[in-house]
Amino acid sequence: MTDVAVTAKRSRMMEGATRHPRDAIVVVAGLATAFVLSLIRIEHISDAERDVFDAINHLSDVVATPTEAVMMLGTFIAVPIVAIVALVFRRLRLATVLLAAGCLAYAVARVSKLFIRAGRPLEVLPNSDVIVRGAAALGLGFPSGHSAVSAALAFGALPYLPRPWRYVALGVPLVVGIARVYVGAHLPLDIVGGWGIGIAAAFAVHLLVGRPSLRQPDD
Repeated sequence: MTDVAVTAKRSRMMEGATRHPRDAIVVVAGLATAFVLSLIRIEHISDAERDVFDAINHLSDVVATPTEAVMMLGTFIAVPIVAIVALVFRRLRLATVLLAAGCLAYAVARVSKLFIRAGRPLEVLPNSDVIVRGAAALGLGFPSGHSAVSAALAFGALPYLPRPWRYVALGVPLVVGIARVYVGAHLPLDIVGGWGIGIAAAFAVHLLVGRPSLRQPDD
């Protein structure tokens, strides 16, 4: 595809950028999911959650390096980095969305921890054989800030990406979440709660500034 065609395609996409009131439903659903899971997390760690944690946490050390590399996409420093990358490609609106959604998700996750005050796996699993890889995660467990940030970035970028890259974007928070369980930093509900917050943050920004339709043609 020529530079002229790429520019024209981007212009068509941004001309169609609108606010979608149904995005408010996603925001409410994401926050409600995180809230409900926080109540469950405080009250009880189920056998099923423990089994899922053990299955992921006890995976082979062979996957340590690649998972830890992807896990960096859930750190706060990833937010300005991906925004700068978007600016390099002259995607100002996308950069704004990524920066706003990532910062919002990080802030909500941090504040939520202070209210929920759930411990890390090493603290809350009785007779634990938790494997901690790398430096032990400090602070509170629910929700996972890494999951929140990675989900916010993925769902913030989603409407701006061609279809093949949308699948890659959706895979990032999934791998980040699995990696956080693998290194012994979070329980599964921590991850899902973080995803809920991140998705809510992304769609809150879409609701505020508008977004292209996901049904826009890819070529």
